Amino acid sequence: MANGNTQFSFQHPQSYYYLWHLAALGVIDATFGPLTPGGGVDYSSPTINGTVWDTISEAFPAATAPATVALIDVGVSRSHPNLKSRLDAVKSIDLVSHPYGAKYVAAPAASPYDPEVKAAFFAGISTAGLGTLNLTGPETAYLGSLIAELAASEGVLHTLIEGDETFGSHGTAVAGLVVGEPAASVAPNPAITLPDVLISDDGTAVPNPNRNMLPYFGVDPLSRLISIRTGFEQQPDQFIAAFLYAFANGADVILLPRGIPDPVRSVLNAKPELSQDLDDRANWERADLFARLEEATPPASEIRPHAVGKTGNREIAWNTLAKLIVAISRKVPVVCAAGNDGESQLIYPANLAAANNGIIAVGAVTPHGYRSGYSNYGAKLTLVAPSDDFEIYTRHQLRVDRTNPMVDQHYYHPGKGKVIPHSHFSLLTTDLPGTFGYAGGSDPYSSILPPLDNQGIGGGYYTTFGGTSGAAALVAGVAALTARAHKAKHGAAAKLDGLTSKANLIAACDQNASVKPGTTPLTQDPMNADNEPAKGKTYFFGAGLLDAGKAVAAILAP
Repeated sequence: MANGNTQFSFQHPQSYYYLWHLAALGVIDATFGPLTPGGGVDYSSPTINGTVWDTISEAFPAATAPATVALIDVGVSRSHPNLKSRLDAVKSIDLVSHPYGAKYVAAPAASPYDPEVKAAFFAGISTAGLGTLNLTGPETAYLGSLIAELAASEGVLHTLIEGDETFGSHGTAVAGLVVGEPAASVAPNPAITLPDVLISDDGTAVPNPNRNMLPYFGVDPLSRLISIRTGFEQQPDQFIAAFLYAFANGADVILLPRGIPDPVRSVLNAKPELSQDLDDRANWERADLFARLEEATPPASEIRPHAVGKTGNREIAWNTLAKLIVAISRKVPVVCAAGNDGESQLIYPANLAAANNGIIAVGAVTPHGYRSGYSNYGAKLTLVAPSDDFEIYTRHQLRVDRTNPMVDQHYYHPGKGKVIPHSHFSLLTTDLPGTFGYAGGSDPYSSILPPLDNQGIGGGYYTTFGGTSGAAALVAGVAALTARAHKAKHGAAAKLDGLTSKANLIAACDQNASVKPGTTPLTQDPMNADNEPAKGKTYFFGAGLLDAGKAVAAILAP
């Protein structure tokens, strides 16, 4: 379609390898090609030359100790075929439905089951081993009181009826990227194109009642995951309990693929680039408008109606949480999503990342070599990992999905802004089965062949995913790989502390790398100001794109 002197046409996206992100991270050594008849590269069928998993097993064939990732999120499906053997169901805990924790068990086949069996989950909890927390006197008293309460508390055992199977879509997607593993093997029958057998817990082959299953791989399918379910309420106690629980239960990596609703630390500030732009003569009118709006702005308590009042106790609780996260990060790497606001600042607690702690703030990039359109960036960003993209149409840049058939219905002109290519690549990952998942899938054969352990719900086992949540999950998977390599080399009890793990990951990054299957080196883009790329690659990509192969090789080196 022609608009003025610009010619646009609908472009159909080329199919691509569904584990492309593992190649981009260096988990899989993949060669993409050859050229298609149209002159492009075939992204759908790469040649696999090797994997980091093989590297670890070849170096230490007898090592079997997995790493443990503690996922602080909204829960994980316990019945997903690609996750059920990777999820530590005994240690996984729900801090939403009960303040002292709830765990889920299968109901006995015979007698009725009491849905409120009490159990202690925080016995022996403490800050021992964390070193100095730099707490004030009131903060020390507060944390001591909370720990004493948790240590003496009793949570409950619930019969698993709904639980995370209703609300855990985000956590299930994140978990798959970290530890998803194949649950099926394909029988040598050319007439059958779908997996027809499953490998059960005891290693025997059983008929596969699920027609929707893929041989899916997370970054480290040989590690394990503890799901720590938290909510979105402004409850610092819940998050303090979550981090203490992760530390007490031996996590090698803590993953927080979302923000924490601290009423002060989670508030994003006005864009400094916007303030700079408003000083220009061409933007005086905008500056005047903003000044008038600021004068008319109601008090903060009115524009943030859900903010917690600034009482002394609340501030003590939130301050304690922030200091606890930093202290734990020095012992266990804490991987955090940078946020999806397109801002030159990070969400909380990613914005706590600093050289003297183990908090790893993760941004997202696309195979075109650019920051994902939504990905936050800035001085505190640690590194980046592959993810999906987002359309942008501002005076600074034009990034439009040309594969969308509706694009021809509109006229897009970059003006003085830069044209940035939009990526149609997404992360494929595990989905919460049934209508509560992202895909909301339903297997048309489910009335005849119900999915494994989910009769009547239907299919929808996989979904496209992305965001800095997805990028952070991939980095947590690499951190697990390095922790597992360290255990293979030094023994099952050996641990990489947070500072060492973070330093190792940073050393394995490259600011000039290309994101496979793309070939363009990482490139800055003008997101919030025309001259923003001049701030340099560190501002946009931190240390750069992480390479799992380099990170593991450094651990395994003599």
